[in-house]
Amino acid sequence: MLPALRVAVLLTILLTSACHRASDVVQPITLVGSWRLTVSGGGITGMMSPVPAGSDYQLVFGPDSAYARYDNGKLMEASTYQLRSQPGYPGGPNEQILVLKTTNTPGNQPFYYPYYVTLLTGRELHFTTGGGCALNSVYERVGAAGLPISGR
Repeated sequence: MLPALRVAVLLTILLTSACHRASDVVQPITLVGSWRLTVSGGGITGMMSPVPAGSDYQLVFGPDSAYARYDNGKLMEASTYQLRSQPGYPGGPNEQILVLKTTNTPGNQPFYYPYYVTLLTGRELHFTTGGGCALNSVYERVGAAGLPISGR
């Protein structure tokens, strides 16, 4: 009976360890890639609205902290970003904060826009400006053939 038990245990181990689906592999969640705006809103009314058909607003994040913003395929800005984990307020818990640098200001002075990331998955990115009358954005990941960061 002992050899039969060994065979049963060995078969169980072999059969369960051989069953591995590719979908079981956890991929790291990353901001890097192309993201299309699907819903936006907030402000005083708090209403969220889908992006109108025919409009295409995208953010493209590179692995080197470079990002680009496109409106209907036209490069509007290329600059740098940071994704930080820090308290949203003094003494508060750590939150993911996306900081976009822009020089699209009077005198081309750099300005840093902070956005609180409320959801980041393999397919979705949600962020908000935070505070009262916050502006909110919902993006979906675009396939591998996204727009370039440099606009070239």
